[in-house]
Amino acid sequence: MKKRLLAALLVSFALVFGVTGCGKSSSIKDKIEQSADDEEDEDEDEDEDDDKDSKKKSKDDEDDDDVIVAGTIDTSSKYAFNVDTALLGTDEYYDDVVIVYLVGEFTNNSDEVMDFASVVNVEVKQDGISLDKAYISGTSKLNYAEIKPGESIPIILGYELDSADYDVDIVCTDYTHYADEVLFEGSYSIDDLIENTNEYIDEYDDYISDEGIDEFEDSL
Repeated sequence: MKKRLLAALLVSFALVFGVTGCGKSSSIKDKIEQSADDEEDEDEDEDEDDDKDSKKKSKDDEDDDDVIVAGTIDTSSKYAFNVDTALLGTDEYYDDVVIVYLVGEFTNNSDEVMDFASVVNVEVKQDGISLDKAYISGTSKLNYAEIKPGESIPIILGYELDSADYDVDIVCTDYTHYADEVLFEGSYSIDDLIENTNEYIDEYDDYISDEGIDEFEDSL
């Protein structure tokens, strides 16, 4: 199910590096494209110099200690929320708007029906400012769907990127906990998001095609 939902989004992931917009969104895309180009140049340099590759790997390991990119928490056996990754894409309705996608999975471990939106609060910010939510057809409705005991559903949330200069900070908390228990907390640089996106594009490459999109639309 998650693969079918990601099929359409992956096209937007690929487009984020190639669509030209205007105004602030265009500026964000320009910076993202430049970051992606810089990352590609760095990879080429690393292939030519094993010593540089070793040093960069060591530095990346240090950076990874400061960046939480995935996590799972079992909230007293009531439910489990697993965050897989965060990605970049374009809005499905406005292709000049860059979107940060949070991809995860929600499991109802209780003996009663529940919906994701009523138990998990998600805040996504840049430079301390909350990002606007983006509607995603086919996935946003799952956030409010009643999930039966024992069932799991994919969670894909979208937020409009406000700047290419600041990290994206994500905090998910338990609505039902008296102290708003933190379920997940992560910070992603633009380079992190680009790397994650490229990895997903490679993993689901077969779905980035007209045939893949037709299959997705037929399944709705």
